[in-house]
Order: sequence, then C-alpha cells, then structure tokens
Amino acid sequence: MSSALAVRDPIRNPGGRTTAQSARQQPGPAVARRRSDARPAGLCRRTGLAPWLACLLVVLDWTAAARAQQVARAGAQLADIEAKVAQLRREPIRRSQLRSPTYVEERLAEGELLYRLRDYVRASVLFTDLVQNHGGHAAYADALFLLGDSLFLAGDLLGARRRFTQLLGRSDQAPFRPHVQKSLGRLIEIAIHTNDFRGVDEYFRRLAQIPPSQVEAATHYFRGKLLYSRAVAGDFDPEAAGKGGVVDQPTLEQARLAFAAVAPRTPYVAQARYFVGVVYTLRGQYAAALRAFGQVVRAPSERDERQAKIEELAQLALGRLHYETGQLDQAITAYQRVKRTSDHFGTALFEVAWVHIKRGDSTEAERALELLQVARPDSHYIPDAKVLRGNLLLREGRYDAATKAFTKVASDFGQVRNELDAVLARHADPASYFRELVRRNMRAFDADAFLPPMASRWMIAGPEMSQALEVLTDLSATRQLATETRQIALRLDAALRAPNPVTMFTDLRLSRERSVGLRNRLAAVRAVLIEQEAAAAPSAGGEELGRLRTRRRELERLLAGLPRQATDFRRRNNRVLHGYDGLEHSLSELDVELLGLNARVTATERFIQTGGVPAGAGVDALRAELERHADAIKAHQERVKALRAQVEAGRLRVGVGDESYRRDVALRREYRELVGRERALLAQHSPVHREMDGLFRRVTSVEQMLDAHDEMLRVVVQERIGEMSSVLNEESQNLVGYQGRMTLLEGEAEGTVGGVAHASFHGARKRFHDLVLRADVGKVDVAWAQREEHRTRIEMLTRERAREIKVLDDEFREIMDETTGKGEGS
Repeated sequence: MSSALAVRDPIRNPGGRTTAQSARQQPGPAVARRRSDARPAGLCRRTGLAPWLACLLVVLDWTAAARAQQVARAGAQLADIEAKVAQLRREPIRRSQLRSPTYVEERLAEGELLYRLRDYVRASVLFTDLVQNHGGHAAYADALFLLGDSLFLAGDLLGARRRFTQLLGRSDQAPFRPHVQKSLGRLIEIAIHTNDFRGVDEYFRRLAQIPPSQVEAATHYFRGKLLYSRAVAGDFDPEAAGKGGVVDQPTLEQARLAFAAVAPRTPYVAQARYFVGVVYTLRGQYAAALRAFGQVVRAPSERDERQAKIEELAQLALGRLHYETGQLDQAITAYQRVKRTSDHFGTALFEVAWVHIKRGDSTEAERALELLQVARPDSHYIPDAKVLRGNLLLREGRYDAATKAFTKVASDFGQVRNELDAVLARHADPASYFRELVRRNMRAFDADAFLPPMASRWMIAGPEMSQALEVLTDLSATRQLATETRQIALRLDAALRAPNPVTMFTDLRLSRERSVGLRNRLAAVRAVLIEQEAAAAPSAGGEELGRLRTRRRELERLLAGLPRQATDFRRRNNRVLHGYDGLEHSLSELDVELLGLNARVTATERFIQTGGVPAGAGVDALRAELERHADAIKAHQERVKALRAQVEAGRLRVGVGDESYRRDVALRREYRELVGRERALLAQHSPVHREMDGLFRRVTSVEQMLDAHDEMLRVVVQERIGEMSSVLNEESQNLVGYQGRMTLLEGEAEGTVGGVAHASFHGARKRFHDLVLRADVGKVDVAWAQREEHRTRIEMLTRERAREIKVLDDEFREIMDETTGKGEGS
C-alpha cells in the first residue's frame, strides 16, 4: 500500500515516501478506486430513493471523502516540512569563527603529509600559516622546524636559514630542544652551499654543548663537510679541491675525525667514508685512501639511489688511485664495475682509455673510445675522445685514418668556433648583449639561450654558471608562484563579489539548498490545497478566475521540476558545469592551435637567423611579417586567457543563488500571489475556504521561518566575506611588495648572470678553439710523422744504396787486385 501511495501521491517527503501517518489514515489509491467503482452502484440498489438521486448523493459523498483524503495528505506533508524546518533552524551555524578547535593540529598533519610526500612547496605554505598566526600553540616548535626543513628541501636556503635561526633562538625552551641538533646540521649545510660561514663558530659552540653520545650521525657528517670546505681551497667538489690544494692540514684532520665519527649503519656512513678517502687522497696517503674507498663499495648498508651514486663515485676514485699508483689492472677492474646505467659511465670509459694507453694497448684504448661514442653520444667527453682517438691512430701508424679523424674534428667544431666568433663580431658591446639576453630569457635561461646548438651540446657548465642558472630558476619559480598567487587572489575576489557567495562555504551552501528544497515542497503543498479548494466550488467561475487558474497550473508544471533533494541540486548544477566544460575544451583547442602557430613563427625566425634565407630586402619584409603574426598570436592568447578567466568565474557562481535559482524565486513568488488572488475570488463560493485558512496560514508561517533562516545565512555570509576580504586585501598588498622586490632582484640578476654568461661564452669559445687547434696540430703531427717516415725510409734507402755501392766497390777492387796479380805473375 505504501508503494502505491508513493507512486500516485504528487507530494513526497525527502525520501520519496508518504508519511506513515497518512498511510495509516488513508487506503491506497487502488483500493479507493475499487471502492469508488462499487460503492455508487451498491448504494443505489440498497436505497429506497430514486436511483438518480441516490447515486448523486453517493457521488457527492465520495467526492468529499476524496478531497478530505488529499487535504489530509497535504497536512501530513506540511507537518513533515515543519519538522524539517525546525530541525534546520536548530542546527548551529558557525559565524565569523571559521576554524575548528583542532585547526592547528589538522593543518600540521596535512602539512606533514605533504612533507612526507616531498611536496615541499605546498607543505611550506601550510607551515608558514601556522608559524605566522599561531606562535603560542603547543605545535609551534614542530611547525617552525618543518617549515625550515621544507624550505631547505625546496631550495630556499636563505629562508630556511632564517627559520632555523629562529628555532635556535628559543633552544632553551623544552618544545624546541628536540630540533636543535637537526637545525644545527642544516645550518652548517646551508653555510657550505652558500659559501657564507658567518655564525658557524656559534654553531660549533652549540654542538660542543651536546653530549657526544647524543650527537647524531648527520651532525657529525655536516660538521665534517664544513671543516673540509674550510680546509680545502676551491669548491666543495673533491676534484676541484684537489686542484686547488690543501691550505689547512689541522682543519683537514678535524674534518677526517668528524667523518670517522659517523656511526656504521646510519644513512650518512657511505658519504662519510667517501670523504675520509678524499682526505687521504689529498694528503697523498694512497694506501689509506684505497682502504676507505673500498669500505664504501663493500658497505653493508641498504642500497638506495643515494647509496648507489656514492658507490659509483668510490669506484671512479679507486680507478684513479690505482692508475696513480701504477696498478693498471686493478684500475681497469674498478672502472669496469661502473654500471652502464650510471651517469658516470661515460667518465669511466674515457678514463679507462687512458689506462690502456698507459699500458701501451692502443687497440683496447681505441675500443673504449668507440664504446663511449656509442653508449654516451651526448657526453661532454666526446670532443676530447675524438681527438684522442686520432692520436691513437697516429701512434699506430694509420695515417689516413688519423687524418680523417682530425679533419672531422676540425670541420665539426670549427663550424661551432666560427659561429661563436660571429656572435662576438655582431655585437660591439658583448657585456650589454648578454645582459639583454638574460632580460629577454629571464623565465627560461640556459646555455641554449646564448650558445649555438652544437656548442651547448658539448658545453661543460662550470660551478659559477650552474649557480647563476639556479638563481634564475629560483627567480622564475618565484615569479611564477607570485603570478599564480595573484590569479588565486583575483579568483577569490571574484567569488566574494558574486551575487551568490553562499556557494563558497560548503556548510552554508548545503543549508541553503535544504531551505530551497523545503520551499519547493511547500509550493507543492500549496498546489494541492488550492486545487482542493477550487474543486469544492465547481460552480465558481468567471473570466478572471479562469485566467488565474490557467496561469497557476502553468506555473505548477514548472514548479514540479524544481530540485527538492540533494541529488536534485547536484544533477542541476552538473548540467550547468558540463556546459562550462565544453567551453573550456574549446579554449584548450584554441590554445593548442595558437601554440602551433607560435612554433611555426619561431621556427621560421630561427631558419632566417641561421642563414637559411639569402640576405636581401625580402628578408626584412619577411621578418616584419613574422613580427606582425607574433603580435597577433600574443593578442589572441591574451584574449583566450581572459575568456578562460570568465569561464572560471562562471564556474564559481554555479549553485544555489545563481541566475537559475533566482528565476525559481520569481516563479514561487508569482505562484504565491496567484494563489492568494484565486483564494480571494473563491472566498465567496468555496465551502471549505475557512477550513483551508489554517493550512495556508501554516504554509505562510513555514515560509516566514525559512525567510528568517535565509536572512541569518545572508548575515553569516557577509561576516565571513568581510573577514576573508580583509585577509585578501592584506595579502594582495604584500604581494605587490613582493613583486616590487622581485623586480629589483631580477635587475641585479641581469648584470650578474649576464657577466657569468659572458664569461661562460668565452670559456666555450676557448674550448672549441682549443679543440680545433688540437685537431690542426694532429693533422700537422700526421704530416710530420709521414715526413719522418719518408725521411727515415729515404735515409734507410740511402744507407742501403751506400752499402751496396761499397760492396760493389769492394768486389770491384778485389777483381782488379786479382787481375793485377795475375798480370804480374805472367
């Protein structure tokens, strides 16, 4: 019976079922229909009245009962709505206090999760909020340390140093003590990376206050690294340090002791033992260095990516030490243990070739160089390997092959040298040119920006150039983050200024959706009541009443499709969002097309720059046309960006309170007015008008309660918006200041990085000049070797000819002597 009621009753509760009360009070529609079919005929037969009069009375009685049943159902629905409205109004709504009591703990857990997932930038954002706004919370110490470590791992060394220094300033407080030692280790590592050793003595003093048994392996390791960098002239790279030489033996010994203090089976033991070997190597104690590096490759610690790289470096160090000590077979074995998948495999091949050369095995050396060109065709050792192979061919006496090898080197790299020379020839002030180059490529500057493709391929970036590129990368990332932050601020501002900002707050949006759903159910209840009231006065009519009734029923068909449940709201919003998805897809297609056009313009410009088009007046016209196309593409891209922002703003406004929901409000208002006017006209004709007054007053009362609830939501929304707008305005002002500071930093970077790029350019130019010079010298050596070979052969032939002539002379004299002797005897 309940299922039949659910199907036929036009008014449903949120679950789609009639109330239990109405189900108990009224029979099902099917039963009612059977009774309506049988009752008039049966009563007509049983009564003594005239058949037509008896049937009329029965039908009237049955109609009144049906109306009463519908009104009862409407009353039950109204009671259910009243209960839900009361429940809705009892639910607490947070006003300006938007954060939960456990907000700090929740944010800390979320930030630590991002930290563990290595998303250090997003983690630092969360930790920054906690550190700046919740300094008195018990979790402040943990948040401060995690913020410093996130910044350090994200590459913001100066920001990390500031946070770790703040932590050390409160190291006397219990919550901060567990983080003191790790903070000191990080500060030492930052000093090494930045080559800024101010305050390091204070770090050492604090470390000395920690009991030796409590000093962690990481602290020993970073202390050793700092002492090592102080003791060795040059950069931290052991090879560069070895070239610079040792400047402070006592400090170097302190570094070795710090490395030796790293306990076994700790994450830093492999690195520590490696640097112990480096220290012994710098001292010339090769036997001890071999033992230290051997411990690294035989370490029983778990192999991870870092451990594997340390072992590869140790294998290279073993090969070099064996080479220096004359243990050539052991050197070859060490080099061969470097895996083909290693980044150092090319280095191992190039150096093992020199080992074979020292052994006098030119064939194996040439084989190693050929393998290098096949296995690592992009290795920066390739140019030197080609020159070395030519010298090996020369040594073996294969002059034609050696000449071809040297000629190929001179041809390939001579072209690069000429291109580099042409760059300097085209610019009277190269320093200004490189500064301008940095300015134009600030967001994506690398060696390709100022070197020809072949030159950048074989370029060996020095430490200064690497640091300069890191600076530009950091500036570009900061500028990108600032731009994204600005866009987020604009989106937030647009959302706050939207006509329906309630959609921004999940709790308020859901409450407002429930309110709207109840209003739509009330409209359905009003429809049943007015229909039954109109049916009670069938004789009432008139042209005005007919027009009102027609319009009312049109609105009822529209109101029947309005959302009432949460799923109805989601379905309705998703239809609108799907339209925005189509717009976004179209904009993405336009983006791809514009990127393709821009790529064609760039390729054409590069083709012209590389001399693909003969010089002439036509080239200038073509360049002007390309510039116009580039400007047009840029304008279209800006337009697409603006359209995408509008689409995004439209997305944010989808939901309760948007234009479609405002149309629903107008429909309900018009419907309510029509019902009121119709009831006014029916008041004189409907016998149930007074009975309906109570139900209609209850409907109006419920609507007034919903009005009060919606007004409270509006006030809460305004309070939250005011709070958010205040924070947003403050952060927008901060963002303006940050962008100004970034502009100053970019101006400084132009000069600094431009100077480094200029020096790097000259270094690349010198490298290719040297390569071509060595190839030319190789060709001269081949010619000289051939000359010497010919000269030697001529000398040998001359000596052979002289010897043969002497032999002939001797034989001739002997014959002459014999002839003379015979003549005298006769």
